[in-house]
Amino acid sequence: MFQQVKCQACKSKSACFSTLHDSELVLANDNKVQIHFKKGEVISKQGSFVTHIMYLRNGYAKIYKETSLEHNLILDIIPAGKLIGLTSLFNQDNIARFSVAALENATVCSIDRKTIEKLIHQNNQFAQCIIQSMNKESIHFYDKMASLTQKQMNGRVADALIYLSENIFKSKKFRMILSRKDLAEFTGMSMMSVVRTLKNMKTEGIIQDNKSDIVIKDLNNLKRISLKG
Repeated sequence: MFQQVKCQACKSKSACFSTLHDSELVLANDNKVQIHFKKGEVISKQGSFVTHIMYLRNGYAKIYKETSLEHNLILDIIPAGKLIGLTSLFNQDNIARFSVAALENATVCSIDRKTIEKLIHQNNQFAQCIIQSMNKESIHFYDKMASLTQKQMNGRVADALIYLSENIFKSKKFRMILSRKDLAEFTGMSMMSVVRTLKNMKTEGIIQDNKSDIVIKDLNNLKRISLKG
């Protein structure tokens, strides 16, 4: 059984929750549950009622749009330390617009949505941090839309690798937690096209692909491919 951690004593609380006073952390703690998810499990289902905002305490997750087509569209990859579902705040219909699933074993703190909204009303610093987080999400989605609609296959894969390197893992070498199918759904491509593009980049010495690890060997060239699209 995994250990339940109180918000007041949590050493890995989000930047936004670090702005809360002790009494506000107690309120959040009294209105949250901590849940463990195994790799591949659905954390939140598109079309369901949004009753809670989630905090990814450890692990990685993917946010994806379910479609009527053969493949889903992965909108973002979420590392530990991020809040999930902020776009559902103050949304009157309370319907989830996307699904969330664990990319590896993960622990999630699920906090009552109304409690988060109450904290936004009473703590200006917390509200500002939430708005900043939502702005970052919006900018990412705008950039992703431009990549998917304006760039060819090489540019899309380059964008995905750069994003994983600079925004998720903060390193030129990282463990590829996305399957080839996931990477295809993250770039809006077929799995065969993703495999072929990665193989070409490896042949050209831009990346090194060792089983579950990716090493970006020529970041400048990768960014040039991204710019050319």
